[in-house]
Amino acid sequence: MSVSIEQHVTLYRSERFFSAFPSVVTLPDGDILLAFRRAPDHRWLFGEKADADLNAVDHVHFRSHIALKRFTNSLQARDDAVCMPMHAEAGDQDANLFVHSSGRLLQHGFLWYPVTAETVKRLQEEKKHVLTSEHYGAGYLFWGGYVRHSDDDGKTWSDYIELPVNGEGDTAGGPRVNGVVAVRGRMLEKEDGSLLFAGYAAGTENTHVQETRFFCSADAGKTWELQPQKLVMTDVGLQEPSAVRWPEGNVSVFHRTRYNDDHLVISHAADGQAFSKPKSLSVVGHPYDPLVLPDGRLFLVYGYRHDPMGVRARIVSSPDEIEDAEEIVIRDDSPSRDTGYPSATLLPDGRILVAYYIADTHGIRGIEGTILKLD
Repeated sequence: MSVSIEQHVTLYRSERFFSAFPSVVTLPDGDILLAFRRAPDHRWLFGEKADADLNAVDHVHFRSHIALKRFTNSLQARDDAVCMPMHAEAGDQDANLFVHSSGRLLQHGFLWYPVTAETVKRLQEEKKHVLTSEHYGAGYLFWGGYVRHSDDDGKTWSDYIELPVNGEGDTAGGPRVNGVVAVRGRMLEKEDGSLLFAGYAAGTENTHVQETRFFCSADAGKTWELQPQKLVMTDVGLQEPSAVRWPEGNVSVFHRTRYNDDHLVISHAADGQAFSKPKSLSVVGHPYDPLVLPDGRLFLVYGYRHDPMGVRARIVSSPDEIEDAEEIVIRDDSPSRDTGYPSATLLPDGRILVAYYIADTHGIRGIEGTILKLD
């Protein structure tokens, strides 16, 4: 099967916002729903953009939230982007959407808690970890993962449902709880309707690298349980795991990595019961989004932050084919390394929509998409 790129489309861009980390799903009625992390971009206050602005990274902000935008099946916008209900204390980081077989829509992600410069100083004196690499004059504490759900296609939402913590003691943990997880990656539904997805946590007292933890729900996302198994490698950090259930029932989880030259790490399980030892592959990129195609094959799409920067994909019939599969270049014209985080969905006519974030010539991050046709 060959793949052809039909067109690139702009799904959302505004000079007033830094937009990133998209997720797209096809709703039961055929409409397409886009979710993405959005926060004010203060550069518009300074008029003409400087060259340095092209690579300015803005991934934490006290007004960061998840925005939603709905499209027809031909990608005509039904309305402008709307802000999802915001957490009372913390800012959203990642937009991940999933549609359950019951029709319930789920959004899962994680949070950053903003603090003042004075609070940063006091916390650092107490040896507490505070993110200060962005937004000088402010700091951010990692606040953990959550899930929320909607039964009316995203018009109204449940409260934030905090994910359970592992309680083992987090070497980089904040002052509130230990063992909280970050979440970026696809959720999956098992044959019995239960849900499974993975998150990643900072190293514990016994290991300095990030590890993968799994969460399961037997009630369509109302409550979540932390599974006992975790995935960890001795000298490789596992990040942003994304899970998929193959047609025969086996589950694979794909990881972005640290200390591994940006190579993919993969693990497998029989219906998500007991995952194999993580294995590093020669594939380069991050993070990964696995979409099962109607013929049972897997469309694996990922960001590529090496020259030429953009988005790439592979189509495989089994995990064993990934390394040797032809690499499909979807975009290779990003002017900034800060790009990617693709998310794929099947359009009602069988084509694939891949959404990702990418800078324009002025450095404004927006959400664009590429429509691919399977021949």
